[in-house]
Amino acid sequence: MVMEDPDWSPFLESAFISVLEAADEGIIVFDRDGRCRMIGRRAGEIFGVEPAAHVGKTRAEVLRVLAQACEEPVAFLESVGSNDLLDPPKIIAEIDLKQPRPRSIVWTTFPIIRDGSAWGRLGLVRDVTRERSAERSLRQLQARIQEYTPIDTLTGVPNMRRFREELEREHGRSTRAWDSYAVLRLDIDGMTEINDEFGLPVGDGVLEQVADKLKVCKREYDVLARFDADADEFVILLPGADAVAAQAVAERMAQAVRDHAFDLADRRKITVSIGGCVWVPPSAENADDIVKRAGAAVTDARASGAGGVHVES
Repeated sequence: MVMEDPDWSPFLESAFISVLEAADEGIIVFDRDGRCRMIGRRAGEIFGVEPAAHVGKTRAEVLRVLAQACEEPVAFLESVGSNDLLDPPKIIAEIDLKQPRPRSIVWTTFPIIRDGSAWGRLGLVRDVTRERSAERSLRQLQARIQEYTPIDTLTGVPNMRRFREELEREHGRSTRAWDSYAVLRLDIDGMTEINDEFGLPVGDGVLEQVADKLKVCKREYDVLARFDADADEFVILLPGADAVAAQAVAERMAQAVRDHAFDLADRRKITVSIGGCVWVPPSAENADDIVKRAGAAVTDARASGAGGVHVES
């Protein structure tokens, strides 16, 4: 709200220009006729343009100039090209710039409304380069921690490093004892859609709940692990198992996940696709070959429909 005073408008305009010049975010203002009315100093620095040279130009002209600073100019124009004046505030895109220096920005747009009418739109450009760099550093740190710890921090099951140690040990035992073993790989169906619709924290919750159900279903001496810290897949080592035992464990796990009531807003059912294979002596396959073959079996399981199970002998 602003006070009703005929002398207020010049002051308000001057104050807004001061905000433009002082703000750490870049600000660009277009009127309802599609003309650029203001470009803040920070926006000029981010895109490497002289603000005064572009005030008064059309929105399309200004955006074309800004696009020249982007890694993907066409994608930039497609994402920010819409000019629906009454659209609510929204983040349009995260954009990578190549000049005047490489950086990542987030473009957010807001309607300028007065007395119920749209007078234009304000674009807010925020430099998130440091944030993204910090996120990358954190992911790299987590990867290093994951490399030296045997447990996946999200699900509490062994990680792939620990699994490979147990797999190599079992492969050696089976070779000496002339015994079989099996490997299952389990992929959660539709996790990409869940993460997109509900967000990564909800997706992480689904992973934790699936892990809890799988722990109950495995045999006491089986090894359940998270296949990768960034993946929606689990892998299970079944020592001494043949095809019949592996099929039974796989179907028990698939059923347990299907029956579980996941805490999702739309109460949807979660299913898993499970592929597996059995190592039977004599065989020239090594442990990694078995893991890869189990992965191929997941594809066959998924082809049979959601919640499919396919175990090869």
